Amino acid sequence: MNKIILTGSEGLIGEKVAKFFLKKNFKVIKFDSKLGHNLNNEKEVSVLFKKNKDTNYLINLHGFNDHVKKKKTKSLNLKHDFLNYHLNNVFSVYLTNLNFIRHCKSAKGIINFGSLYSIMSPKHNLYTEPKNIFYVTSKFSVIGLTKYFASMYGKKICVNCIVNGGIEADQPRKFKKSLSFHIPKKRMMRVEDLYGMLELLTSQKSDYINGASIVMDGGYSAW
Repeated sequence: MNKIILTGSEGLIGEKVAKFFLKKNFKVIKFDSKLGHNLNNEKEVSVLFKKNKDTNYLINLHGFNDHVKKKKTKSLNLKHDFLNYHLNNVFSVYLTNLNFIRHCKSAKGIINFGSLYSIMSPKHNLYTEPKNIFYVTSKFSVIGLTKYFASMYGKKICVNCIVNGGIEADQPRKFKKSLSFHIPKKRMMRVEDLYGMLELLTSQKSDYINGASIVMDGGYSAW
């Protein structure tokens, strides 16, 4: 039975992904701030991975996002924003990747999650207030981090990044309609759209996929 460490297991994507892998007879170890885990704490992350050194795959779904809401409070502290986004979206991903590679002797693969804004700028006119610039810079960094680990440790394990489109949730209807206009599939992403790629990347069929940024956006970035 393959074993997966799933970070962000209690989030919008994480809850459904955990159930998907459990149905596929994977053993799923859940890490999430809602469960009391601090993935920015070097000692704590090291201990978590040492306790699960027989893990085969790491899927990083945790992170901090500038969610679309009807009303959004604008931060006045740029330094705080920078640290918040980069600690939660970059440093924590670095720690989980490093400790998985260091401690999990049966490691086969890492799947990091980026965002459309890992590869392009937001279309600012879609938002009543612009996406936070440090969300964008932190997500660009996830691809760089993925490629670095893939080049360093690719002989042992595969390290890849899924660049997903916006997941449909409780966003305002106007926003969903405006965003879908720019997507050839004419709809936002559903969590279920990820399952096929996740199943591939946690199997031997993906053994030669390493260092890839796999775009899954319904065609949003195609034009």
